Amino acid sequence: MASVAVDSLIMKLARLLNEEVTLLRDVRTKVEGVRDELCLIQAYLKDADAKADTADTSSHAVKVWVNQLRRASFRIEDAVDFYIIKLAPHPSQSHSMLSKFVFMITTVVPRHRMASEIENVTASIRKLYEDKQALGLSPSSEQNVAERTCYDLRMGAHFIRDDELVGVDYAKKLLTEWLIHREARRTIISVVGEGGLGKTAIVRNLYNKHKEDFDCYAWITVSHSFKEEHLLTTIQTLYENDGKKYLVENREKEGDKCNLTQKLRDYLQGKSYMIVFDDVWEINFWECMEYALPDDTNIRSRIIITTRDRGIAEFCRRSAPVHIHELKPLPADDALKLFLLKTFQFDHHGCPEDLNELSQRFVKRCEGVPLAIVVISGLLSTKKKTISEWQKVYDSLRSKFFSDPHLRSFYLVLLESYHDLPYHLRLCLLYFGLFPQDYSIKCSTLIQLWVAEGFVNENEMFGAQTLEEAAEDYLAELIRRSLVKVSNVFVNGKVKSCRVHDLMHDFIVRKCEELNFCQVVSKQQFGFHEWTRRISIQNIDKSAFIGNDQSFVRVRSCISCGIEELSESVVKSLFSGFILLVTLGLEDFPLDHLPEVVGNLLNLKYLSLRKTKIKTIPKSIGKLQKLQTLNLRDTQVRELPMEINKLVKLRHFLSYSFASKEHRQHLLGVRLNGGIGGLTDLQSLAMVDTSTANGDDIIQEMENMINMKKLGIVGISEVNGNGVCNAIKNMPNLCSLSIKAAKNCGFLALQALVDPPANLQRLYLNGTLQRLPEWIPKLKHLIKLSLIGSRLAQDPLPKLEGLPELLELHLDHYCWNSKVHFKCGWFEKLKELTLQRMNTLRTLKIDKGALPKLEVLRLGSCPQIIEGADAIQNLEALKNLYLIDMPIQFKDDIALNIPYNIDMPIQYSNDIALNNPKDIDMPRQFANDISTPLKENTTLDISPPLLPPPQLTPPRLPPRRGQLKVKVLQDLASAAIRSLSAA
Repeated sequence: MASVAVDSLIMKLARLLNEEVTLLRDVRTKVEGVRDELCLIQAYLKDADAKADTADTSSHAVKVWVNQLRRASFRIEDAVDFYIIKLAPHPSQSHSMLSKFVFMITTVVPRHRMASEIENVTASIRKLYEDKQALGLSPSSEQNVAERTCYDLRMGAHFIRDDELVGVDYAKKLLTEWLIHREARRTIISVVGEGGLGKTAIVRNLYNKHKEDFDCYAWITVSHSFKEEHLLTTIQTLYENDGKKYLVENREKEGDKCNLTQKLRDYLQGKSYMIVFDDVWEINFWECMEYALPDDTNIRSRIIITTRDRGIAEFCRRSAPVHIHELKPLPADDALKLFLLKTFQFDHHGCPEDLNELSQRFVKRCEGVPLAIVVISGLLSTKKKTISEWQKVYDSLRSKFFSDPHLRSFYLVLLESYHDLPYHLRLCLLYFGLFPQDYSIKCSTLIQLWVAEGFVNENEMFGAQTLEEAAEDYLAELIRRSLVKVSNVFVNGKVKSCRVHDLMHDFIVRKCEELNFCQVVSKQQFGFHEWTRRISIQNIDKSAFIGNDQSFVRVRSCISCGIEELSESVVKSLFSGFILLVTLGLEDFPLDHLPEVVGNLLNLKYLSLRKTKIKTIPKSIGKLQKLQTLNLRDTQVRELPMEINKLVKLRHFLSYSFASKEHRQHLLGVRLNGGIGGLTDLQSLAMVDTSTANGDDIIQEMENMINMKKLGIVGISEVNGNGVCNAIKNMPNLCSLSIKAAKNCGFLALQALVDPPANLQRLYLNGTLQRLPEWIPKLKHLIKLSLIGSRLAQDPLPKLEGLPELLELHLDHYCWNSKVHFKCGWFEKLKELTLQRMNTLRTLKIDKGALPKLEVLRLGSCPQIIEGADAIQNLEALKNLYLIDMPIQFKDDIALNIPYNIDMPIQYSNDIALNNPKDIDMPRQFANDISTPLKENTTLDISPPLLPPPQLTPPRLPPRRGQLKVKVLQDLASAAIRSLSAA
């Protein structure tokens, strides 16, 4: 596909022509010329990409054409990047006549080569433009290969039998309820989910069963390129409830939209109707249809939409009630049931026992997507039922995915979603190909990489929106379109990490190789193509690059995953060979020092050395004038050279670690010898050690960092607290603030901050406070608060309980009280609460109605506590309870006070105790888990054969809230411990 490369290059050239880079007159003219040629050819790329994706032989010439255009784009990008870092006059360069003369003389040869390269490539692009007619390419073709075949792909969904709809009983019941028994007015029902989940099949099943319950009904497949007039004309072909086809009289010709709308509206007025719009892609779809479909009071009409984009369903809410059902992948049991049903449907003997394990592996690979299961089952049904034959299919699944006729249908479903993306979202989706299958990547890391790569289109940003905020919107769009899956979320529901479906990953990796977007280098796939732009190094041999004479000059990104050992020569090649590298991610890389030659990577914008063993950063780091992100988290770097202050475009600087895994509160920062006054673009800075001689100067320099969103400071003393407050008040966009006091500093003096940043969401204070700062209760958007070692004389809970958005509260050695009391109505939104290292606490009291939404409670290291176990009964939303180093009697009391009817595991540590049961019909079905005293928060799972025989099951108790019989708990605990000892 050429559109990704060409569109990206056009955007890059536009930025280049508008930025501060000094372009010599002849260079600017040539860059403008090639940009104009690319813009001319851009209109034909959608049609070219669509034809290149077809499987017929007639597309071969188009594929060659697309490949030539893509490589021409790469050559232009290489020439421009080389010019910028090697040949462009630097802004700081002397402007004297002598300096200019010397510069012109010394660069005349490379400038001539670059100019010739641009001229040659421009001529090639012009020739390709002239060839377009011979290939039958048309401008702005909106129909693509996926759309041409989508009707065939959807055909099968209309004829699925009831018994073939596995695992969708709940969805059918819910949708039927919305369809038949809800509002007596026009209502929209939207079934949302990724391609292949069975949206069309489920809705078609319901449509066939209930269509005659309405006066009129119609099924419309919408497609990508729908025209409003054509859609209105199509809908005018309706069926009445007696099965008679009704064609609206005097149908208007397409083009008279207003008359078409009125005719349809007049006909439907006073009638109940059910209209299904299958496979909707455009978010403005409802704008086109809402006036044609009347909303009559007391008449039950239903509009059903199937879509992969949740945003389409949400958009309809502005003028109609909307019910959204988000279809999920099948659970493991149902997925296996469907797999066996389809694979062995004509085999009366069923699945051979020796194929059970491989069956499970195939099902796991499909991740619960019915279409994926069906197409793989179809392939396996044609193979011999032997382990060797099935293993061969499994190992070659990625390659067969694109060529095998059984699997190609699912490939086309993914291709359809891919083609629907604008080019910048295609780039973002393809980036997941740099990471291993089933790999969850932190969203913050992904966003920083996208920004460094230049994927964000600045022309489409809103107002004061930052590049990172625009990239967040891109990620949200991919999630909304069901192309990216959420792995983990923060307590406020914001996405923390994400991944793609395994088969989507196969699709992306293949597409990346086809486009030279990126290539995986591993033991199985050593080396990479000369046109490859990005490489992902995964599990390679120690000396994998030795003897490889390929040029690395075209590589823009290098990401490493799962490498344990590399030779010194390989490390040097990474930093010296990739001269145009933009992003370098070496997280958890076997690296103990950073070579001086890192300073030669003048094009570098992203550098992550997280979890490496490096101890120092060379002074040459100051040469990386384009660097935007520097991640030194969890390294042994404790000090940075003064040259760091030269990185004037740095946006994210992360450098902190913990003293040990066991002591996460012992946070270590980094010392900055040269200050940070020049880093005014910083948005993230964590953690800076200000306990040094120049600590006050660094804090003062922070006053100019008005773009700061995340700030972390360690080593704060009693005397520079006011300086910290002065800096913070100048950071209106600050969202996260972490402050840790220096050793023996006295206390954190933070009272001077009168007007805190209004958008502050996360606050971490580690150190003694004389009293709770008055500005903390003013933080109306605070969602997380952590007070560690505060040692407050008065309990701050009465002041904190009014924080309206607080979701997570962590209190560690925060006051000297003997009693903590949560009153009715306090902390109405709090979901997680931690109380630990409270040496004087004796009583914990939680009134009924307090903490109504608390889901997680952690209690730790409160040696004096004797009262409060019964308070747990008042936490009606509690899901997880963690007891860490708590008195044995208190833990026993807790176990006796957990309500019978909740399904909640208790996590113990530092002793052996039973977990809370998983509730079924019985009030207590005790779990077979025993915690180990060997390691904190580690659970030792004991398999059923080692546990006591069934006769030890406790007697059946009535299903009510109350206390357990003490003897039952003691008997079970003793039996479990005896079993463990015997094992």
